[in-house]
Amino acid sequence: MRRRPPGRPAPLFRAAALLGLAVPAGLTAQRPALADGTLPPTTLLYQNFPNPFPAGGRDSTCIWFDLAEGGPVTLAILDLRGGPVRRFIPGPDFGDVLGAGSYGRGGTGGPTCDPRLMWDGRADDGRVVPAGVYLYKLTARGVIQFRRIVFRGRNR
Repeated sequence: MRRRPPGRPAPLFRAAALLGLAVPAGLTAQRPALADGTLPPTTLLYQNFPNPFPAGGRDSTCIWFDLAEGGPVTLAILDLRGGPVRRFIPGPDFGDVLGAGSYGRGGTGGPTCDPRLMWDGRADDGRVVPAGVYLYKLTARGVIQFRRIVFRGRNR
């Protein structure tokens, strides 16, 4: 029988947490961990890469973040006036409650980015947005962080 490394949740419980479903209290201690098995010490929104994009043969940019504690989360791309462009969390791939852990990284031996947290320059309705500077905003447990994305446009 294959054993799960300490700190890694069972796939079913991790999926439930990502979907925002309730997980019994005794099981919530099993949360996504960093590669070394520890939980992130702080909530942190990393700079997207590549930035600016498209660049180096990549037509999308990757967003990573860490959550020190679980709870309600929002992650969205905004225009410079603060208007919504694209919402990732809550969204079709994530519920509005996430467990503590690291998000955005690809699986072991796979791509460096989780495809659910890649932005290709499209708005929620599928239209390509104009080239320019955009912001992305993470809100989690009283922490609000912004980073800047430079989108070069699709017709370069």
